[in-house]
Amino acid sequence: MSAHTPASLSGRRFDEDDLLDAARAVFHAEGFAAAQIADIARRAGTTKPTLYARLGNKEQIYLHVVRREAEVFRRWVADAYERGSRLPLAELSQVGMEPLFRFAAERAEGFNLLFRGEKTGDRPATLRREVVSGVTEQLTILIERREEVFGTDLGSSADTLAAACVGVALQVCEHTIDRGGDLNAAQHLAARFVENAFQQFDFDPLTRGSARPRGEP
Repeated sequence: MSAHTPASLSGRRFDEDDLLDAARAVFHAEGFAAAQIADIARRAGTTKPTLYARLGNKEQIYLHVVRREAEVFRRWVADAYERGSRLPLAELSQVGMEPLFRFAAERAEGFNLLFRGEKTGDRPATLRREVVSGVTEQLTILIERREEVFGTDLGSSADTLAAACVGVALQVCEHTIDRGGDLNAAQHLAARFVENAFQQFDFDPLTRGSARPRGEP
């Protein structure tokens, strides 16, 4: 068989992740509008009929790609928040920031498609909102667990604080990417910012009272 013969013609059974990886690279490089099924097939070393049979048309392939990235990110967040549920505040802040910045570093193409698609004219806006909302809900639960441990009561402020933390993380991450900055340094900066926000509330386990912004009676 020639070295240039598509692998699909040799009888190879393609792993779906391999096909999605190829599609992710093409959509990231070209944008949804300009990307062609032929380009994806060529990058994957397969044929257009194989792609259609396995993943559907271009729009369906794009949705497969973005949904997979969303699922990977959700899984990383869930794992990190579970690990952080009983950590001291400073460590919790670092663990809480880790999934987003790790995702941006290790799956840059997926990060851009999922969170920054509008910058190239692609808009998985509904899925992005679902992901951000899900992360905010998970963080709210994590904050509420800390309330149970430390006897505080943020009430309706818990989800507001969670939303603020998620927003800060995304803004710092995108700002760093746009300027070609160091994502590790940015993660630590975002974590310190979030830690300081939490410290504005009384999480002292000795007080066992309602959480109040520091300085308030």
